[in-house]
Amino acid sequence: MRNPMPIVLFSLCLFFIFFSTHDRAESAQRGEAPRGGSAAGKATGDIAELEAKAVAAEQKSDWQQAAGLYDRLSATARIRGQYQKAISAGIKSLEIANKINAPDLQAQAALLLSRAYNSVRQDVNSIELLERGIEFAKQIPSGGNKVRLEGQLHSVLGARLLNQGKTQEAIRHTSYALQAQESWLASLVRSSRNFHRGIQNAQSGVIRILEKMGLAYDKAGNRPDSIRAYERALAMIKGSQFKRDSHTLTRIHQQLGRLHLSDRDYPRALENFQRALALGEELQYATFIQAANSQIGRIFLQSERAVEAIPYFRKAIDSVESARSQLESEDLRISFFERQGVTYSGFIQANLAINNLDDAFNYNERARSRAFLDILGNKVQLGRQYALIEEEKKLQESIKQLRARQTGEADEEDDEDVGEVGSQTSDLAAAEKVYVDFLAKVRKENKEQASLMNVEPLTLKEVQDRLDQGAALLEYFVTSEAVLTWIVNKDNVQSVKIPLSRKQLQSQVTSFRESIQQFEEKDKFKQQAQEFYKQLIEPALPHIRGKELLIIPHDVLHYVPFQALLAPDGQYLIEKYPINYLSSASLMQFTQEKRKARGELTKVLAEGGKVLTFGNPDLGDPKMSLAFAGIEAKEIKSLYPQSTIYLEKEATEEKAKALVGNSDIIHFASHAELNEDDPLASAIRLAKSDKEDGRLEVREIFGMDLKASLVVLSACETGLGKLSSGDELVGLTRAFIYAGTPSVVASLWNVEDSSTAQLMASFYKNLKTMTKVEALRQAQLNLIRGNINSDLLARRGIGGIGKLGEVPAAKSPAQDAVSNQLTVSTSHPFFWAPFILVGEGK
Repeated sequence: MRNPMPIVLFSLCLFFIFFSTHDRAESAQRGEAPRGGSAAGKATGDIAELEAKAVAAEQKSDWQQAAGLYDRLSATARIRGQYQKAISAGIKSLEIANKINAPDLQAQAALLLSRAYNSVRQDVNSIELLERGIEFAKQIPSGGNKVRLEGQLHSVLGARLLNQGKTQEAIRHTSYALQAQESWLASLVRSSRNFHRGIQNAQSGVIRILEKMGLAYDKAGNRPDSIRAYERALAMIKGSQFKRDSHTLTRIHQQLGRLHLSDRDYPRALENFQRALALGEELQYATFIQAANSQIGRIFLQSERAVEAIPYFRKAIDSVESARSQLESEDLRISFFERQGVTYSGFIQANLAINNLDDAFNYNERARSRAFLDILGNKVQLGRQYALIEEEKKLQESIKQLRARQTGEADEEDDEDVGEVGSQTSDLAAAEKVYVDFLAKVRKENKEQASLMNVEPLTLKEVQDRLDQGAALLEYFVTSEAVLTWIVNKDNVQSVKIPLSRKQLQSQVTSFRESIQQFEEKDKFKQQAQEFYKQLIEPALPHIRGKELLIIPHDVLHYVPFQALLAPDGQYLIEKYPINYLSSASLMQFTQEKRKARGELTKVLAEGGKVLTFGNPDLGDPKMSLAFAGIEAKEIKSLYPQSTIYLEKEATEEKAKALVGNSDIIHFASHAELNEDDPLASAIRLAKSDKEDGRLEVREIFGMDLKASLVVLSACETGLGKLSSGDELVGLTRAFIYAGTPSVVASLWNVEDSSTAQLMASFYKNLKTMTKVEALRQAQLNLIRGNINSDLLARRGIGGIGKLGEVPAAKSPAQDAVSNQLTVSTSHPFFWAPFILVGEGK
């Protein structure tokens, strides 16, 4: 007797093929994308072809077909990055659906159009369309299509609301979506079409909504319900009769691992992260690999198993740095220190725990380089190597598109987009190799350009080789729990851990900077200055061998005037050491080369050096006039007769761009604005002209070609409000260093007009016979010791530098002090302490 099984299987296959084909035919008639694939997957056709078909259907008044085709066009264009076309097609579809009053088409069009608007961050339009879509869906007659559309609309709306922090509303809509999706799945299972691919999509929809529920509960602070939602999703994935969605599975294991780690349930956290890592390696997806390795490293570090943590952190960092193009998206740049930053921090702490100072220092430098790259992102053409920049952008875009195709990342909120796009692994590997080869070429041709495109730090040994015999380097690294400090001398290095959390540090820095402005609270300032000295300097003192300090701050420490910290003997740190600053020790390789190329400044000035000065530019507002800036500029002219001065209406941005390339010193006595949210938009304010808006922005400074040995910013502060990570100040000073100068004088707060004029006069006089760092130090000591005219009290802030759009207050702190009959002397740190020398001290 013949075996009947082949006949049965053949019949079942025909059954499945019939209903699958029937479903696709129905979808095509409605103009929908086939279920089981991305709306822009291989079956959607070319954009131009879809548009032509949609127009033809519209001309024939085949409204159902036209609306469906415009839907497909909107989805396809959105996924391929043609957002304007996606919006236009979505609007067209909705207009047609409204014209024929078809609520199912109206709901579908509103959903797709909301996604198109979301792609360009039009949140209000997106949410309004989803709410309208839900109202349309309510009018659909009872049936599967009604349930499916309502579920999708509520699901996407829940995600939008969650992004806005409206967790309870998000939970409500997501819960409704879950009920609708489960009802839709149940109806499919009950039907005779058991092999319908729609079951797979419905199951995937339930899983995705459960994933969103887990995230919503997590953000609401409800970890138990969050864990339950993720575990339900895992159970459904494991019980599914269809191919698993590895990307969703990996994300869920990562989220469960993170939740268990928060609960210090290390065994369950480790189990989930190890599963996520295995899946990430199977997918060859760098983001998953990096995240899982980093989290496993954290588990071992928190379990005091530092040796086991190190290889995982190292793999995570390698993944970050070999897949730089992934960090080009806005959300990853913004959250760098919440994601990749903790990876570097963990690796550094693990190495310090086993007393491996070299690797700890080296990766501290890598973290700074990596962070600076994320400040720059892809918003600026760095420097003058435009051809290289354009080539890099094209390579990054190619890699980004290949990754998107490989993972089906069309839209993380598209419940129907299961991501069944064919694997692009070999193409992606080839593209990444081309990118690595490109970076090698850049590194060979232009090392400093490479440092702005890739992580190119100095090692500890290389830093020591470049360090002067008489100098000691203090390098700080702020973590969430402590401040790590390296004391580097020419022939030895030590490290200390300061038990000061970032939250505590931020509060102390804010209070300290405020106390500097409050002249009536001298005791408060003294106490805080001594406390900071005790915390930040005293632990390092036993290891300092040199007579000069090079300070490398980090994070909020960029706002601390170390020179004003007060020793127990009553002396300021500046009275004990000359001090200069850098944002990274690795910058030494560039600042030293630039200094050597420019020559010693004292010799240059002795031979008739030229100072280009822009003072008191006309900003169109009398309140922003800086009377003493003009006096300051003329004093510089008297010291250096070959100097060129531009004041008021003549101090234009246009002149600055045209002339800065031919001077030994460039001096800006002006206002400036530092932008915390976009450091590259920070700007020096100059007078407007027909060709320029008067804002010399950081992104423009990067493109300059300077020959100057020194740039002086007689106005540059970060504000006394919210403290960021100091990136805006780093961006401004490094821009000038990249543009060609080895040294920059900047200030940390809104400085005073007349006292600054006095300090600058002294500084420029000292430059004729002293190094830059000593010239600035002696000018500051003159103010501390009262070696100035007694009537030189502050009258107006020269800096006026606040957040964008703010106008400086009419009265300065010193004016308030005078009106309150307080005794105020320019020996107070407010007048001299803001000025710092960034870069080369010689």
